[in-house]
Amino acid sequence: MTKSELFQQTIDAWLTKDINKLLSGLSADIIYTECYGAQYHGKAEIEKWFRQWNNPVENQVKSWSVDKSYVDNETCFFTWTFHYVYKGEENIFDGISLVKFSGNKICQIQEFEQKHEKFRPFLK
Repeated sequence: MTKSELFQQTIDAWLTKDINKLLSGLSADIIYTECYGAQYHGKAEIEKWFRQWNNPVENQVKSWSVDKSYVDNETCFFTWTFHYVYKGEENIFDGISLVKFSGNKICQIQEFEQKHEKFRPFLK
């Protein structure tokens, strides 16, 4: 499996709410940092986060599309758009993930957020 495919598997797991798919692509010592600062160490913490986020069932990742990828030996960048419903609120934002790999597993993900709506303040 390529690094891009492995990251896509992570995204697909959130879209389908498949915890086994998510955990199968992660190393045992994974460190996952969300864009707002929450950090999870190891598969056990990630599983707790995933199950809490997806309960109640109304919480849903509606779409998560990768726009561009920059793939290197052990470190890759993926830009994406994330559209979701959480606690009754629907939101969308753009982001980038810095993803590090160890062999054929993801060992670190760091997410960074950008507002989805863009504007040009100096456009005439």
